[in-house]
Amino acid sequence: MNSRRFWRVSALLTGGIMWLGTTSAMAHPHGWIDYRVTVMVDDQQRVTALEQSWKMDPFQSLTMVEGLEGVTGGESMAQRLDALGHEIAANLATQHYLTHVYDGEQELALGHIEDYTTRLNDNRVEFSFIVTLAEPQPLSDALHWQVYDGTYFIEFLYDDQTEQPIELVNAPSQCHGEVVHADPDPAVVAGVSAIDVTGDAPDGIGKLFSDTGVIKCQKP
Repeated sequence: MNSRRFWRVSALLTGGIMWLGTTSAMAHPHGWIDYRVTVMVDDQQRVTALEQSWKMDPFQSLTMVEGLEGVTGGESMAQRLDALGHEIAANLATQHYLTHVYDGEQELALGHIEDYTTRLNDNRVEFSFIVTLAEPQPLSDALHWQVYDGTYFIEFLYDDQTEQPIELVNAPSQCHGEVVHADPDPAVVAGVSAIDVTGDAPDGIGKLFSDTGVIKCQKP
């Protein structure tokens, strides 16, 4: 493959992507990802990992697919998507997988990414992967997480087209996942929306716009 052109496509999620072919200025964010989270629980009722599926917005997906189609070589689209997944996984490893898991106020260390795949889903590029926790954590209401791009170049939104954007696997029936939507200060929203495509949002601003996934367990 032409590595330079492929890298421009696979630079998604590095926080510095510029949409190919875009010339007009846009306010932050410049694209979005619809995502789902599955909380993986072991037989000791400990959370071991978060399985995530990220579906790129239609324009972002079209740009990536057109870029992949333009790469020279005899690879199939499935092979090119697989190579794109390798690039995304490598980029995410340098950015904490854009995933932040907390026990109360304490942020927990993550382990590694595994079982990732990239495919087309209704003409949108979807990247699915599992990120493990460095140490399994007891299933409790104190456990919560956020997925976000710190620069808010890309907005992460729980997928509202699915009935359960958060699922728990192997958890007790009285436990379920909920989304707590972000409620940023209107002044912050106005300030960030005024930043055009050539401007940089303060690093970490994405956290203020990030929804939070939580675990709720009813007492038996």
